[in-house]
Amino acid sequence: MIARPDFARTMGGPGMFAPSPPAPRRAPTCFHEADPAAPLLRRATAEGLGTALLVLVAGGAGLAAERAFGPGAGPILPVLALAIPAALAGLVVAFGALSGGHFNPLITGLQWLAGDRSGRCFAAYAAAQMLGGALGGAGAAWLWGSEAGGGAPAASGWPLASAEAVASAALMLVVFGCARGLKAETGPFAVAAWLSAAILASPSTSYANPAVALGAALSAGPVALAPQALAWFWPAQVGGALAAFLCIRWLFPRPDGAGTLPHLQSGAST
Repeated sequence: MIARPDFARTMGGPGMFAPSPPAPRRAPTCFHEADPAAPLLRRATAEGLGTALLVLVAGGAGLAAERAFGPGAGPILPVLALAIPAALAGLVVAFGALSGGHFNPLITGLQWLAGDRSGRCFAAYAAAQMLGGALGGAGAAWLWGSEAGGGAPAASGWPLASAEAVASAALMLVVFGCARGLKAETGPFAVAAWLSAAILASPSTSYANPAVALGAALSAGPVALAPQALAWFWPAQVGGALAAFLCIRWLFPRPDGAGTLPHLQSGAST
C-alpha cells in the first residue's frame, strides 16, 4: 500500500494559507504627528499656520468683545476663555496628525529635551510658530482696524511673571499627561478645557506660549501686551516649562525606558 503524502506538510504546513498577522500599529497619542518622516517643511508650515490662526482668533475675539461690551467690561474675559480654547481644540484636531498640533514652542522644546524630536525639527517648528504668532497678532489688529502694538504698559513685573511661570508649567503638565497617557481622541479637548479655566483663574490670563505672547505684543485690544512685557513673560514661560519637565519625567516615566515613546520607537521626528 502506497503511503498517502501529507498534503499540508507537502505544501508548506497548515499555516501556509492562514492570513498573515497584522503589522504592529503605533500607539495613538496626541501632540505627535502620525508620520514623523513626513517632510519637515510641510509639518513646520502647519505649525506656523495653526499658530497664526490661534493668535488671530485670540486678538480678534478680544477686539470683538471690547467693541460689543466696551473697554474693560466684565464679559470680555469669559469671551476669551471660550473663544481661544475652542480655536485651539479645532486646530489641534485639524493639524495634529500632520505636525502634532503644538502651536507652542514650549511643547516642541520639551519634546526635543525628551528625545521625541530632533534639534532640527525643534528649530524649524519654533521659527514657524514665532513667525505665525507675529503674523496672527498683527493680522487681528489689521482686520479690526486697530493700531498694532497698542498694549497697555506692563503691570508689576514679578507678579505677572510668576503667574506666567505657573500657567506655563501647568499647561505643560496637562499636555504631556494627555500625550503620555495616549489620549489621542480626548487630549485636545482636555487641554482646551484646562486652558479655559486657566484664562479665567490666572492674573496674566495664561498666555503660557512665547509665540502667543509675541503676537499679543503686535496686536491690539484686551489681549495686547506692551512689547517690554516680553522681557518678563518669555523667561517666566521657559522657566515654568522646564520646571514642569522635571515633574513630567518623574510622574510619567517612559513605559519602555527608552528615549522615545512607544509609537516613536523607530526614531524621533526629524
